[in-house]
Amino acid sequence: MKQRSLRLCALSLCYTFVTAAFWHHFLRAEGRKAIPAEEADRSVISTLLHQGVTKPKVVSHIDLTEPFGAVTQWTFVVVQDGGQPADDFEDHGQLFLCLVKAANPDCALHLYEQVRSEMPWFDTPYHLLAGSVVYANRSKSSPLLFLKVGGAVSGDGDCNIATALYKYDKGTDRFIRVFLNLTGRNNNQATRFVEGGPLQGDVIVDNPTENAPYTYWIDVYRAGDSGQYSRILRYRGHTGYSDGNPLAVADSEMPEILHRLGLWQPGDPLPVPVHLPMGCSHLFMRHGEE
Repeated sequence: MKQRSLRLCALSLCYTFVTAAFWHHFLRAEGRKAIPAEEADRSVISTLLHQGVTKPKVVSHIDLTEPFGAVTQWTFVVVQDGGQPADDFEDHGQLFLCLVKAANPDCALHLYEQVRSEMPWFDTPYHLLAGSVVYANRSKSSPLLFLKVGGAVSGDGDCNIATALYKYDKGTDRFIRVFLNLTGRNNNQATRFVEGGPLQGDVIVDNPTENAPYTYWIDVYRAGDSGQYSRILRYRGHTGYSDGNPLAVADSEMPEILHRLGLWQPGDPLPVPVHLPMGCSHLFMRHGEE
């Protein structure tokens, strides 16, 4: 009798365990049920309407769940305010950059660290220049969310451009910013994420020098073990202002960048830019510049 009671108890515990495991799996499966893209967009618009944005309009929507292997459904949504133009400079309002976890948006991605009170439009995103998933290696095992936005364009055509990279941390189920850089645009300065070749995953930044000889500071950033980017190279480049070279500064400096990183030697074939200027059929070196 006692043995029978023990068997019944064991069966009861086993049933309870199996039932609990089943419902745990069921509830997880229900929790992972895909939320329609329209619902994610509506959640962002509703949030922004409550924050006083008068005419929100979705201008970009990127599903992040699959490329990042996310635990929860994640979406990147960009909304433009059509009701509050920047005085005298733009015909629309600012952009709001939102990371949406399931249907819960976070629209506080501030890519401009400090908004100056005398010209806030310059340090506020008004133009989406790039928004995509990029990869830090050829196996596509290290995805990153790549963002580039521009502030309102000033009277001389300049604008403040912010470039950022975000990685996904599966342990905390959140996106973490690992790189941010600000430049203008009127003097050929640029921030480039390298999407192929020996520097894939690195970021090249060129900024004009402020004294003679007027060339560019070249900085290269690379992700460390934590995923955060830090500078691994800085030098004063050979490319001069308005020197007639149709190549972008990062391309004209590529042999020198690779040489300083031990990846190219004089006499090796010249690196060929991904986008060659129209009519450019012959690459050569002149005064250290391609």
